[in-house]
Amino acid sequence: MLRAMKGPLACCVAAWLCAGFAACGAGGDGDIEGARAHCAYGGALTDCPDAERTVEAVCWRLVDCGAIAVDSDDRADWGDCVDGIAGLTDDRQRLVINCIAASTCDELRVSDRCFDFGND
Repeated sequence: MLRAMKGPLACCVAAWLCAGFAACGAGGDGDIEGARAHCAYGGALTDCPDAERTVEAVCWRLVDCGAIAVDSDDRADWGDCVDGIAGLTDDRQRLVINCIAASTCDELRVSDRCFDFGND
């Protein structure tokens, strides 16, 4: 097809085809999973960075991992997380924060074991 075209039209068509193929192949299947893609169980074993060690940061990690919602009337959400952790004593707060920060997204989605450190 391009052999039959001559001059600027052939270059234009070729450029559009190259741009189209590059755009289609660059994004994978279109799924962007945030923290889940990089740090999911079975993923990067030594390159998964911990979350910051603050109440807000670990609650955002739970949101990014799909363990809690940003805002919900029906279940625990980011605000509940912040209030719950901030209401703990300092020693228990550190335990919960460190546990969430170091856990993989898969661990955080299936278990609330980190919050057990805040229980009496």
